[in-house]
Amino acid sequence: MLVSEGQKLGALTVLMLSLFYYGFSLLQARQPDTGTPCGKMSPSPIPWGRQEAGSVAIEVRGGRAEGIYFMPQGTALDQISKVVGMPEGDARLHSPERGISDGALLVISPSGEVTLGEMAAARRLALGLRIDLNRASEGDLSLVPGIGDRMAAQIVQLRLEKGAFHDLADLVAVPGIKEKKLNSLKDYLMVMRAP
Repeated sequence: MLVSEGQKLGALTVLMLSLFYYGFSLLQARQPDTGTPCGKMSPSPIPWGRQEAGSVAIEVRGGRAEGIYFMPQGTALDQISKVVGMPEGDARLHSPERGISDGALLVISPSGEVTLGEMAAARRLALGLRIDLNRASEGDLSLVPGIGDRMAAQIVQLRLEKGAFHDLADLVAVPGIKEKKLNSLKDYLMVMRAP
């Protein structure tokens, strides 16, 4: 079978265009659609999904819109009813004076009862939220980078002896925690003040 010069040139052109298209599509797949500096999360296309400064993370379980939402700080319970799929006139979420705190858990039972709690420590840490030193279990504390099972047990023991931690600096009483380690734990732990 004889192939003319025109056919060779045509086949080479199709091959080159195919390779160019394939390379371009690979390059596009590796580039983020909307990047932000410093490795921060890119903005979400939904208004309640943007993790920005001044926003609080809440987890919703049991509603039509289960998931984790980032709401403006100070958002009242009644303001999120539309987002979680509660009917407009439903009074179960209406509490204008009570805002949602960072790391809140909103559980909606099948009967429609709404309870407010706190996210699990693993989820809080995964979202970059700190956990309360006075309420964390040994298992919760062992999830924190730099704290193993043994140190977690020592922290809980110290908490039992003291009654409660008043400041993160109280952790220096735990063997193995010095100033440098304490500074690294500040990104993961906090001491909530009693209301």
